[in-house]
Amino acid sequence: MIYSSTMSATPLIISLGLLVGVTAALDCTQIPNNAIIPLSYTTIPAGATGLVEIPPNFNCVYNVKVPKMVYARVRLENGLKGYNDLITVQDQQGTYTRVSSRSPSVLNFYVFPNTTTTFQVVTKSVDMHSSFRMIVFYQPMYTETVTHLGNPDMKYFMLNDLQENSYKTPQTIISNEKISVSMASSGWDADIFENYFIIKGDLNNTKSVSRLSRFVGQGYISTGSSLTVVGLDNRVSESSVTFVPFSQAQQYDSYTTFSTYFEANQLKIDATVGNKKKKAVTVISMKNIVTVLDVQRTNSPNCVLKAVQSPPTPSSEIYLDFTTVTDFPRNITHKSFCIIAENCGATFNLVSPFPLR
Repeated sequence: MIYSSTMSATPLIISLGLLVGVTAALDCTQIPNNAIIPLSYTTIPAGATGLVEIPPNFNCVYNVKVPKMVYARVRLENGLKGYNDLITVQDQQGTYTRVSSRSPSVLNFYVFPNTTTTFQVVTKSVDMHSSFRMIVFYQPMYTETVTHLGNPDMKYFMLNDLQENSYKTPQTIISNEKISVSMASSGWDADIFENYFIIKGDLNNTKSVSRLSRFVGQGYISTGSSLTVVGLDNRVSESSVTFVPFSQAQQYDSYTTFSTYFEANQLKIDATVGNKKKKAVTVISMKNIVTVLDVQRTNSPNCVLKAVQSPPTPSSEIYLDFTTVTDFPRNITHKSFCIIAENCGATFNLVSPFPLR
């Protein structure tokens, strides 16, 4: 029998972390369907209250599956000791993780709704007294908030505002055409995107699921007119994800995004290449202010280089024209704006908020 309990997940993490000992014999028993209950937890091996020793020549694939509108957080407690003893984790988004004796003692994995993640536990012939335990927490998904994307238009969400684990709702974007998606990475070295997901469709009509980490540094174009984004962990992030209509993005050689951070971050734009010699970068700020510390641009003829109201249109308000402004620093007091470059290149040093000196 799989041991299951219904209780709040937050204090559970602390209390279970204090449990020690080996109290369950190891077998390859799977989690039964009737144990998959939102706001409850179960353990692998069944009934384990601490690390369970793995016998030699053991090979078992444990399946952690969840239905629609439920996700799972798996706490893997790693007691592997043998050099060749491994736990291989594979999810349906194509991510493989190899856990060994050199891996951390505790790792967390997230199982996306209506998918299965496998945990293959393998030991070799020499008994090294390796051990492990998995605690599987089941959580219900919140219903999506739907946002309509016009044209011209730009919508963005801070990744912190997408976290199910922090009681935030998934966001569904609906357009009349394909959607261009960009990750506005802050450059903060603690930003991790592995547990943020983009869905073709919505949570009840999911055509495919990908991790947002696949699209850092490159864009994503939807094949349909509906996308959903959601985060499953509660790590602090300073980055965001942006959405514009595909026809709007097609007006430029590239249409990307950039997030500012409380440390100076460098943005480079080169609009001297490409068919249109025209590029756009949407800047998302941590605060309602971005300080342009300095700008270095090429002395190219017919250069257009300006910060404008987002989304960029011929009637967009111009916040700063960098072909005429030469004294810095300068402030742009908007949460988001767009930098347009034509026929020239430039390097910007941006920060938000401006650090006190």
